[in-house]
Amino acid sequence: MSQNDWLDLGKSIGHSLKNAIDTLDFTELNSSIEKTVNSTTTMINKKIRQYSTAAKKASINLKYDIKKIKKLEKKIQSQLFVYRVLGVVGGVATAVFGGFDIIYALMVGWGLAKYAVAGSLFVLIPALILLIVGIGGMNSTKKQEQYMRRFHVYISNLHQNDMIDIPTLSQAVYSTERKTIEDLNEMIADRLFLQGHIDQKKNLFYATNEAYEASKLPDIPKETNESGEQEDQPLSAQAQETLQIGEKAIMKIRRYNDLIKDPIVSQKLTDLENNIRHILTFVQEHPEEVDATKNMTKYYLPSIDKLLETYVELNNYPNPGDNIKKSKHDIENTLDTLNYALSELYDDLFEMTTMEVASDISVLETLLAREGLTKEKIPR
Repeated sequence: MSQNDWLDLGKSIGHSLKNAIDTLDFTELNSSIEKTVNSTTTMINKKIRQYSTAAKKASINLKYDIKKIKKLEKKIQSQLFVYRVLGVVGGVATAVFGGFDIIYALMVGWGLAKYAVAGSLFVLIPALILLIVGIGGMNSTKKQEQYMRRFHVYISNLHQNDMIDIPTLSQAVYSTERKTIEDLNEMIADRLFLQGHIDQKKNLFYATNEAYEASKLPDIPKETNESGEQEDQPLSAQAQETLQIGEKAIMKIRRYNDLIKDPIVSQKLTDLENNIRHILTFVQEHPEEVDATKNMTKYYLPSIDKLLETYVELNNYPNPGDNIKKSKHDIENTLDTLNYALSELYDDLFEMTTMEVASDISVLETLLAREGLTKEKIPR
């Protein structure tokens, strides 16, 4: 896709977003977002085809089971939604029937009201159970959600490295080193880190078997520049900018999520946060592919911010009419479209890198075979 095509797409979404906010009609905006999804997929698929002759497919991730992580996060969010609903239903029912019993007893006296109160217990007790289960389930599931967020913080701090010191991780999650080590051990046991190792003597965490085994070898001095200083290899400026924009967007989404009490909308915002986090993690692991994420930073994230700002404003109207209700519903649908766009972007990036690695492995195996270093030789 040419640079002009990218600019046209950006102008299209920007124009559609402005019209949507001004007219509260989001049809054109949804269409523009879907076009960027299709165009990004076309661009990535074109790159994938460059590696389609690879003899084998290989896993791009020795450190994390991405599918398992996504499945676990989806399960946590589903449970959280169910417990929220149970808590709301139980709370409302308890308040209604409990309040009715109290008011009725005050009006007619306990002697006459006790029979009605006894009858209402058939509804009040199940309602209390729902409330307790909902609150308890939400607390338990919130802990699991926080557990997964700490996991993402850990892998964010790892960047492209396979080793990191424990104090850095503990500071990143505002915890003690002892609790961080317990956290990492649990994540290793849960297979979130497929090859994780902890060296408590050196106070280091290793994300791969290779790094852990290498730590047992004698240290090799790092290359230095002419002044004698060790040279660092930071992320590119574009990758760092993408990560910063993404982190700011996540923080804004969390703030909006605190303001919006609707559990269904809250779920959509949590999904947005998770989708953005997955893409940011991918950029940290594969900064060379950052250019493929420009739709997210330039178009999707600003759209999310503006839409949520408008949604909160509409939500504050004391007596919303049909137009406001429709506009809120349209924004909710647009959030679904954006979630779809981000999810498709991540899946395409994942597939693209899988094919690239498969191609590299195929080339390496071919070279080894020609040198007679494998069981099967390939003719020159």
